[in-house]
Amino acid sequence: MMLLGAVKLIHKYRELLSTLPPHIVLSIAWRKLRRYFARTVGRLHARMSKSAISDASFLCALDERLITATSLLEQVSSKEESLFFLQLNRRQDYIDSFRTFYPSFEALEVEAANRVSDHVFDLLGSGPTRLGDKIDWHIDFKTNHRFSPHQYYADVRPAPYPGGYDIKIPWELSRCQHFAWLGQAYWFTEDEKYAEEYVAQVEDWIENNPYPWGVNWTCTMDVAIRVVNWLWGYHFFQESPTLSNQFRLSFYKSLLIHGRHIFRNLENEGDFTGNHYLSNIVGLAYLGILCPEFKEARQWRDFGLRELEKEMFKQVYPDGVNYEASTSYHRLVLEMFLSATILAQRNGYSFSYSYMQRLEKMVGFLMYLTKPDGTAPLFGDNDNGRLHRLKVWDPPEREWTDFRYLLAIGAVLFRREDFAQAADDQWEEAIWLCGKQAIDFKLAMQTRVSSNLRLASRAFPDAGLFVMRHEDQYLLIGAGPNGQKGNGGHAHNDSLSFELHINDQTWILDPGSYVYTQDYDARNRYRSTAFHNTVAVDAKEQNPFSSSYRDIFRLPDIARTRVKVWQTTDDYTLFVGEHHGYARLSPPVIHERAVFYDRMQSAWIIHDRLLGRRRHQAATHLHFAPGLRLQIVNETIGSVKIRADNGRSAVFLSALHGVQSLPAITSGNVSLGYGIEQAASVAVWEWEEQSSEFVLALTAESPLAVADGERVSTAYRRYREVLQHVAGTN
Repeated sequence: MMLLGAVKLIHKYRELLSTLPPHIVLSIAWRKLRRYFARTVGRLHARMSKSAISDASFLCALDERLITATSLLEQVSSKEESLFFLQLNRRQDYIDSFRTFYPSFEALEVEAANRVSDHVFDLLGSGPTRLGDKIDWHIDFKTNHRFSPHQYYADVRPAPYPGGYDIKIPWELSRCQHFAWLGQAYWFTEDEKYAEEYVAQVEDWIENNPYPWGVNWTCTMDVAIRVVNWLWGYHFFQESPTLSNQFRLSFYKSLLIHGRHIFRNLENEGDFTGNHYLSNIVGLAYLGILCPEFKEARQWRDFGLRELEKEMFKQVYPDGVNYEASTSYHRLVLEMFLSATILAQRNGYSFSYSYMQRLEKMVGFLMYLTKPDGTAPLFGDNDNGRLHRLKVWDPPEREWTDFRYLLAIGAVLFRREDFAQAADDQWEEAIWLCGKQAIDFKLAMQTRVSSNLRLASRAFPDAGLFVMRHEDQYLLIGAGPNGQKGNGGHAHNDSLSFELHINDQTWILDPGSYVYTQDYDARNRYRSTAFHNTVAVDAKEQNPFSSSYRDIFRLPDIARTRVKVWQTTDDYTLFVGEHHGYARLSPPVIHERAVFYDRMQSAWIIHDRLLGRRRHQAATHLHFAPGLRLQIVNETIGSVKIRADNGRSAVFLSALHGVQSLPAITSGNVSLGYGIEQAASVAVWEWEEQSSEFVLALTAESPLAVADGERVSTAYRRYREVLQHVAGTN
């Protein structure tokens, strides 16, 4: 059996192993073999033993002070040893604050809780779907594919190529993030039907997901997130008479199983860790702090909080940006760090100064990342990942692009007025997490006279993200590594790609991610070079994808993007970067891109060059936001111009150099949330055959009597002067 297992593993990973040095191959092989045999032994053990914890075994797992079930019930009813976010004695303060600050909040939460009670769920692009009187926790209800509830958890796999169903759907449902909505509706209405629904769903989940069988034990991240949301629900309903002693015992038994499973199945690959591992230790920290009744709680708590401190410096660059090359995963990771940190502090735990300093930098990055309309660019992967969802968003799709609630939480934690101003009106989740502190801080900000927040351009060099902004003009350009210490699991081929926002409108955007293993080809299409606002050479990828579809969460950093110039003054901002992704072509070329913003003319210059001998076909791809109308307004070769408008305002894109023909305006797609696609326009400019450079100018339609061509020519002349000066000083 051992030899057969080794042969299978070698065959499966032969292509990957052939590219790595021998010592790395041995390390990977050893880890894979250990996991293979642990799975085999675990499967046999599970089939031979009872999965449920007996009453006697459960009592043995309790703290030595709790020798009977009665003493446990007395302990969990009093909850004197640990403090949760919710302050039960201030329940009316929460209600009054929401009714004062957010009059529509109560109705939205009650409506959402009623949908949950009717078993109507809208997850990962499914649209509102009723799951029937009895929830099937094992089904991808978007495709009706059902995972076997009798399969050993470690044997469950996502859909093979080419996809067809999505394992994330049952995972997302079983995260139980909707329990917070039931709890909030209960606090507002005191209607026991919400407590009854919470109890019914927990009991049904436990009955139909016996450990260790089925899809909902497969991913430790989802197990940990479920624990967090079960505990949120429990604390909302803690004083409800619906929570019987029998329910509490069953609930705590399942929490014990969850904690042990997380601790035994940590998602760390050797020295590599990511958001999955972070969720594991956050789940352990929650259990360890809030369930001191278990003997293992101290171990979970100490391990979780110790690892939390370590992971801050492994997963977050010194500039405060998460290292997974994704703005959405930065949001998820920051949410997990903030939640666990605040919970630990409420219970007397303190973190190091350097930990808190880097956490503050994470919030600071989010402040600069946020566009003038309050949304954030979706660079890299996005799977709608949240730790807990403490607000119902209106409109719902705004949840996946608006990260400002984290700025409000950061404002309270770090006493930062600039964070509070940048958060604007997104304080609902901060109130649930920070309680009276958030309410008092928000009130103080409302009574304090302060100037409008004006954010300048800012570089985040470790992550390779550069924010160029002035008032309502905003551009984000990416020039960083693929992240995860070279694994690039959530990176896209977006080197030197950008997103442009002017006059309260995103005009050119990153198309997003769409789906993962539901559709392998769509997964690779959305992370391809042509799906980003950058230059494709010979229709090749900046970083070649693996020929194995098993590696759709791996992107080697062949491009090795480098920043050559970053300058910002009162008059302009200049970025120059290059990547080596096309150095592997014959003949090799290097793509260099300069982005120049002239504040006086409110004009942007995008200058692309291919350094090296040409003989290549090059094309600049630009992806526009949904709903924009594009038309070519000047068809004279050499002065081609595209006009994009939204019915209220417009921008012009003028080709100044390197035009071969009229640009092609085609229909494309963007995804602003997981599982959702929208039609949008794409413009593709093919370069002149012998040209090694292409220059594009972008300007907003001016209400003044200043000719657009004059603004462009002035900005372009100024750019050449600045570039010449920079070259002379280097």
